[in-house]
Amino acid sequence: MVTFSNLQSGAHGFKFAALKKESMKKRTDLLNGPIDSTLRLFALPLAFSFLVNIVYSLIDRFYASRLGDAAIAAIGTCDQVTFFLFTAVSGLATGTGIMVSRRFGEGNHEAASRTATQAITGIAVMSALLTVVMYVLMPLIPEVMRMSPEVSPLALEYMRTLYLGFTFNLVSFQVLTIIRSVGNSVFPMTVLLITTVINAALAPFLIFGLGPIPHMGLSGAGLATAIAQALGCVLGLMMVMRGKTSIHLTFANYKPDFALLKQVARLGIPSSIQMLSVSVNRAVIFILVGSYGTSVAAAYTLGLSLDMVVFMSVFAFGVAVEVATGQNLGARKLDRVEAYHRSAVKQMGILMLSLALVIWFFGSYFIGLYTSSADTAAEGLRYLHTTVFGYVAFAIGLVTIRSISGAGAPYLSMMITAGCLLFFQLPLSYLLSHVVNMGPQGIWWGIITGYIFFAIVALVIHRKGNWRAATV
Repeated sequence: MVTFSNLQSGAHGFKFAALKKESMKKRTDLLNGPIDSTLRLFALPLAFSFLVNIVYSLIDRFYASRLGDAAIAAIGTCDQVTFFLFTAVSGLATGTGIMVSRRFGEGNHEAASRTATQAITGIAVMSALLTVVMYVLMPLIPEVMRMSPEVSPLALEYMRTLYLGFTFNLVSFQVLTIIRSVGNSVFPMTVLLITTVINAALAPFLIFGLGPIPHMGLSGAGLATAIAQALGCVLGLMMVMRGKTSIHLTFANYKPDFALLKQVARLGIPSSIQMLSVSVNRAVIFILVGSYGTSVAAAYTLGLSLDMVVFMSVFAFGVAVEVATGQNLGARKLDRVEAYHRSAVKQMGILMLSLALVIWFFGSYFIGLYTSSADTAAEGLRYLHTTVFGYVAFAIGLVTIRSISGAGAPYLSMMITAGCLLFFQLPLSYLLSHVVNMGPQGIWWGIITGYIFFAIVALVIHRKGNWRAATV
């Protein structure tokens, strides 16, 4: 359990006693360690971090539910705006991570630190400018998002305080991505855990008020999140600047290196487009599902929620493979690049097969926790009993494209993902459901067939090996 006792003053500020110096420097040796266990060791804190992120996103919704349905709708709609903005910019962090991991693998720690310094400064300036634009355009958002008269004022109330932390959130994401790129997945997990605890602790007091603290409603929810994001950003920067994470920021005689920033953008923009394609794919599937009524839409929402929990480990192994690929290509250890990919495919295949069996037999209990509707429960179970057949394929496809992007070929990774989702999975889901008249079951079969196609295309391109020659 994280504690906040024993704050000690130091030359550069404060440090948490729970964050031991050794744990900050602790780094998984992706260049020399045994493949299978090293991959697991690095991916486990990542998986926990992603689960913490889910909890983080649910906190405001949990407390807002006490303020009524309009408050829940306001937060849900604002989340869509925030996700779009975050996706548009956060791809630069991915580009930075690819470059830093490659420089680190080459043993050029000075270049890795210089890249980190330039990228953090660049994203800070960019996100600050974007925040200013957001505040200028904020009054127009309710109309653009088609918010109801009951929801609009609550959404504006929430966003006015939430976006105070937007710059901190993006800079923190950048810092934690860089730290992961040198093989330290423990420190980012710790920072995310601390910020989640801070948000959960502050939110009820700021939302509902207590003593001298006034009742702030959704403004309080946004402010609690902004404060937690700011503290997480400060903590991450402080530890990096003090050399606790194998990266040293160098601001002495700082001058923007636009050529380097352009290279970061070249690697990062495809990642943003890739994430946006996933978002568009999800939105269109929701539209297809919604045409069959509320019960089917609710069933898909519940089934997808369980899928996302299952896929946390896949996302974690994907990031681990990406970092391992970058470092080992930098160190010219091509045999380890292949070994990490094979290991991820093997370990994810076993895990996804096991989880698919668990969900096949016990998924109905999860659905039953959230609905008493027989129609919703029945359709939710049909969804799970169909899509579990795509778990292994999705996992193989994702870790494969992350191996490709980790080599510095993000455009290829983007084309595989966007192509398979937008130009195969979506049309097939529509064809099976609305043309062949299979109904919702056609959408479910379209989803898993898309996953299988995704895995096949990714493996074929990965096997060709041209991506290994990408320049970073």
